[in-house]
Amino acid sequence: MQILTLSPRGFGANTYVLTKDGKTALVVDPAQPRVFEEIEKRGLIPVCVLLTHCHFDHVGGVGVLQENGARVFCSEMEKSLVGTEADMFSAFGAPRVFYTVDETFFDGEEKTLCGMRVRLLLTPGHTAGSACYLVTDGEERVLLTGDTLFSGSIGRTDFPTGSIAQMRASLKKLAALDGDYPVYAGHNEPTTLDTERKTNPFLLDA
Repeated sequence: MQILTLSPRGFGANTYVLTKDGKTALVVDPAQPRVFEEIEKRGLIPVCVLLTHCHFDHVGGVGVLQENGARVFCSEMEKSLVGTEADMFSAFGAPRVFYTVDETFFDGEEKTLCGMRVRLLLTPGHTAGSACYLVTDGEERVLLTGDTLFSGSIGRTDFPTGSIAQMRASLKKLAALDGDYPVYAGHNEPTTLDTERKTNPFLLDA
């Protein structure tokens, strides 16, 4: 598995591009329209888009990817928030991006996408349907946490549909996962789950 990180220009979230075969790609939280061009430059075909949640700074590039054939996935709980005020486009004065969700995951469901196994972990708190993705390719496993868990911190819970109680439960769920994983978050630098278990005050308090 190869993982490419596309950092945002200006305000936005980290975008992650995962490929097993060097041809087809999973795109996690495409924050900006330029993500499609960056993927094409690398000779990859974006086949699937995984959304950790629908906030505007994570989905700015979804429309152009979908227009070019990518299928869009998110949690069943988050689908109902897409296109509503809960996506925060209006609150931040951002031009709205239009897209539809092609398929959803329920909590714990696993799908094989682009030759990799993808399991959704429902982790509400930042939004009601926020999710993390555990992606496995052979012995390699990575955890993509969106705005649930950051290096040394967590996502905000004061936006529409957010909940500190749900966030605490979600953090306990992540802390209880077996083993250690590289963690790729929506913002900030990569970390590992063991590092966060030992040093993140929010995980220690969960």
